[in-house]
Amino acid sequence: MDLRMELRKYYGPDARFRDGQEEAILDILSRKRVLVVQKTGWGKSLVYFLAAKIIREQSNGMTLIISPLLVLMNNQIEAAGKLGLHVMTINSENSQDSEMIFEEIRQNRVDALIISPERLANDDFKSQLIGSMSGQIGLFVVDEAHCISDWGHDFRPDYRRIVDILQVLPSNIPVLATTATANNRVVNDIQAQLGDDLIIRRGNLVREGLAVQVIPLDSKEERLAWLSEHLKNEIPGTGIVYCLTINDCLLVESWLKENGILCESFYSTVDGERKAEIVDLFMKNKIKVLAATVAFGMGFDKADISFVIHFQRPANLVAYYQQIGRAGRAIDRAYAILLCGKEDQEINQYFINSAFPTERSMSEIIDLLTKNNQGLKRGEIEQNVDMKSTMTDKCLKYLLVNGDIYRENGQYYKSIRLWKPDLSKSAEITAIRNSELKQMDDFTHTSDCYMKYIARALDDENPKDCGCCANCLHRNLFSTDVSPDVTARAQSFIRSSHNVIVPRKKWPSGIENGKFISPDLLCEEGLVLSNYGDAGWGRRVADCKYKKGVFDDELADASAKLLEEFVREHEIEWITSVPSLRRPALVRDFAIKVAHRLNLRYQEVIEKTTDSKCQKEFNASFFQCRNAYQSFHVTKAYKGNVLLIDDMVDSRWTFTVCGFKLRQQGSGKVFPFALANTGGSAS
Repeated sequence: MDLRMELRKYYGPDARFRDGQEEAILDILSRKRVLVVQKTGWGKSLVYFLAAKIIREQSNGMTLIISPLLVLMNNQIEAAGKLGLHVMTINSENSQDSEMIFEEIRQNRVDALIISPERLANDDFKSQLIGSMSGQIGLFVVDEAHCISDWGHDFRPDYRRIVDILQVLPSNIPVLATTATANNRVVNDIQAQLGDDLIIRRGNLVREGLAVQVIPLDSKEERLAWLSEHLKNEIPGTGIVYCLTINDCLLVESWLKENGILCESFYSTVDGERKAEIVDLFMKNKIKVLAATVAFGMGFDKADISFVIHFQRPANLVAYYQQIGRAGRAIDRAYAILLCGKEDQEINQYFINSAFPTERSMSEIIDLLTKNNQGLKRGEIEQNVDMKSTMTDKCLKYLLVNGDIYRENGQYYKSIRLWKPDLSKSAEITAIRNSELKQMDDFTHTSDCYMKYIARALDDENPKDCGCCANCLHRNLFSTDVSPDVTARAQSFIRSSHNVIVPRKKWPSGIENGKFISPDLLCEEGLVLSNYGDAGWGRRVADCKYKKGVFDDELADASAKLLEEFVREHEIEWITSVPSLRRPALVRDFAIKVAHRLNLRYQEVIEKTTDSKCQKEFNASFFQCRNAYQSFHVTKAYKGNVLLIDDMVDSRWTFTVCGFKLRQQGSGKVFPFALANTGGSAS
């Protein structure tokens, strides 16, 4: 078969294969297993979609693609349309359509099916895949294959289920695994799982047309100022600003809009329909900037992205390379600008410590299930192990995939497999993550070519200078200066911006029977003055609490100014505060100052009955809620709406419980207010 003729048939008479694409397709058509490690933007999806088209025409076989992100799935479906392929997807947002899609497959009307690895955890889906559907599969594709390896930067336990599927599929089905971000350690791990006969095709990873510059700017206000000045006047086209947290995405979005720059935010908890709208705006260049977390990441293909700017430093070079790879796929020059500051290390260290389930955490769950051999529900597990819900999920998923536990009728059980915690491997993975963080820090200080530095870190066999980064050119691509006036304005903006405290609506399992809180006993939406430690009020809150021991008049003035219209709008008539036995005057005296400025009466009606642990010492929602529920008692309540003041808000259970008990005693609506949010969201 003349593959070049096939290429030109679908992509035009001038279409040419890039180095390695034709060879990879020939491997697939020869029914081999192949791992392709190629730079971002190289065209890995072209390889599997063109191979899928040919296999469909030759044998009528369907292609099954494992893909990690919903936004990537939708993007791939559009790419497949160029070849006339009818592609469908089953994911978290359309699982209700799975039976209809399976019927389409049974009728042989689907050329390719894209699924998330999480679907392999569904027993019904897996039985369909292994049973009736397996005979129709002509090609098996694992996109972003580095997710298979727990040595990789973005390990996802559900990817391990892929190996189980491959073991039951006919051995003559070709397998293509693709990634841009696998060093030798990860490649070797992938090969160990997919088989020794795996063909490995590696290409050069240097992106010659992507110009990198690192700009150290310590404060958040300086980085905001830099963005507004340079995005408006100097940096052309449409691009992405990556942020480490959701809060920073929202901050960047609101600041850029304030400065006349069209921007939208993209992160994990954005509603599905809204995500599609935002992506559509971005694809059609109707906004200049997409402020995004890593939720907008792997494999997304927009050919004319002209810049990727990092608001903070990522945790490792592999993730950084993955993210800047969104830019410059079909334009001669694109820019990757890394802004880095003081708080980056602390945020990334938190992510490292919370990203991978530890042997200790998994052992807690194993011990619990061993003692309760009759099985436990998810909520019952949370009532007995004090860890964050996300970490509980990670532990359960890892143990399920590994076969150490199993799930049946909604309950978890210890399997007969002997639990052998690999403490040395867990320690080694953590050590690797920390060394990667150090390597990322070294990258920001290197005088070598930035692209060459990244290529070496990814074990590229032929790293070379890119010729266009700031280090290669021995000059800045963009000025590192920021206007003092704009910086001051950005600081005022951070001070004036505030977040909403969204009320919790349901008790955790084990408290009040895990029921939804009655609407007439719920807190209302409240306000928080700052993010703890951030530029502006966040830093002042920290200084006042831990250095001065008192929240000063400036914080009281700022809070009253923020609350003035809010109080009037919601007809708030009185103020109370959350008490503390250890520092009884701290919040109380501040609340009295605010009440005086707002001309409202202050009433002390809540008692703390036990000297319990601080909320921040607990991880699990159940323990946080129980701690608050057992600690606070409302002696009386006054009619009329009330402002409930505390210094910090994190889990929101203290506000939820105190508001609930105030309403039980007959108060009006309860509106929470806190000086600082210590929660923060990751993606």
